[in-house]
Amino acid sequence: MKTPLFWFRLLVAVGGIANLAFALPAFLYPPFLGELIDVGPIEQTVWLRNVAILLVIITTFYIPAILDPFRYLFNDYVLIVGRFSAGLFFLVLVLTAGYPGGFLVLALSDLGLSTVQALLFMFVLRDGDPRFGQPGGYLSGRARA
Repeated sequence: MKTPLFWFRLLVAVGGIANLAFALPAFLYPPFLGELIDVGPIEQTVWLRNVAILLVIITTFYIPAILDPFRYLFNDYVLIVGRFSAGLFFLVLVLTAGYPGGFLVLALSDLGLSTVQALLFMFVLRDGDPRFGQPGGYLSGRARA
């Protein structure tokens, strides 16, 4: 049976792949995103290319979280909160500012993925680091020394 740690690592990797799947076309050919999802016309591409570069940089911080989530707890928290914040931001834009429906796709995917990651991370912390065999994990107040 797969553990919450396995699923958490897998979903962090899926999130990283999703980031790169957005960032690479955004950097190399931004109008493609306008064709792929309804985000409206993309006339000025400098800002989108800058976002793509930042997204690639952020995604590199997923690697330590995948390799050793217990050692890089800060990365774990930031990637979950960051993805949730991005999803919430896109949702607010669609609901209050009349942004195109393509942003709703981004919002729901980020909100959904971050919510599942957060739930899995809670179980990961509850179970503790399997290398140390401590039942109760971080949520029980017994962190590793």
